[in-house]
Amino acid sequence: MDPDFLDHLERIDSIGQALQALPWIGAAELESVVQILLDFDAEYWTFTKHLSLPLYQELQALLGQAGGVRGFAERPRLSVVVPVHKASERLLRPALRSLKHQVGVSIECLISVDGDGADLDLVQQILADLGEGEEHWSVTVLFSEVNRGVGMCRNLALKQLTTPCFSFLDDDDLFHPLRCLHGLLLMALEGVPLIKTSSSRVSMTQRKIVLINHSLISCGLNSFIASADLLAAYGYLADLRCYEDSEYMQRLQFFHVPHVSSGAVGHFLHTEPHPDHVSLASPWRREVHPIEGHPYLCGSVIAAANEECVRYDREFQQHYRDAVADAMLSRFPGE
Repeated sequence: MDPDFLDHLERIDSIGQALQALPWIGAAELESVVQILLDFDAEYWTFTKHLSLPLYQELQALLGQAGGVRGFAERPRLSVVVPVHKASERLLRPALRSLKHQVGVSIECLISVDGDGADLDLVQQILADLGEGEEHWSVTVLFSEVNRGVGMCRNLALKQLTTPCFSFLDDDDLFHPLRCLHGLLLMALEGVPLIKTSSSRVSMTQRKIVLINHSLISCGLNSFIASADLLAAYGYLADLRCYEDSEYMQRLQFFHVPHVSSGAVGHFLHTEPHPDHVSLASPWRREVHPIEGHPYLCGSVIAAANEECVRYDREFQQHYRDAVADAMLSRFPGE
């Protein structure tokens, strides 16, 4: 066994003791939590070894601050929207399992299948294997017979929100078991409606990290936890086929919505360091450089916004300015 993992066992034991501060976690659940953490970090140790330490440290600090726990009278609830299209069972199964195994929170998983009956069959099979009817894990499956794109696919699920907060997980990505609890406690402690969380790109097949623009992590644009009230206050595009998650975060930034950013990585986004890899992020790829023989890196990608994304950004920035101008004229009409 890796000597570093032996040290990590002490870290898991320590976080288990700290979780006793949560009044909704009993002794029996605490035992399962420790097992979940052991299983996840052991399976993905090649990259969690280098990425997850800040998550444990920040969560332990939050659990030690009474304000974070007192922000909830009961177990916090979070909806996670999972768009599914042409999914790989090898990737979708661990993605959904990572939601079911979120520690200390209740997850309402909203799976939106976009136009493929085979995907619907796959989702139902995986859910049957996972067991969907557990106390802190519920699932709603939505199906569109026509492929409408990830933006409208997510929007279909957002109409079903019943929880105070929501987040997104793609069908080939993973959440660390502590990711959602960490974000919700930080949100409660800071008193903000938005937490920008950090993510890393990894190859799930090689179990190694892929650098993006020479960086191990990125924060915000495609990894967040937000209050559902923001949807009513600032809207959410109903008809944008893609880019809608980035646009939403840019919109909240334009209107100076209070937020806190965390550098603790709990969201792992699948990618492969090969030029022919296809994903939602493919249009941003400019250069791809595989890395051979490294213990925890398998590639580097240079990425930049393409012309379509730049055009979208320019148009939306103008929409925001026009909205402010219209609101000003409505509130302070000229004579």
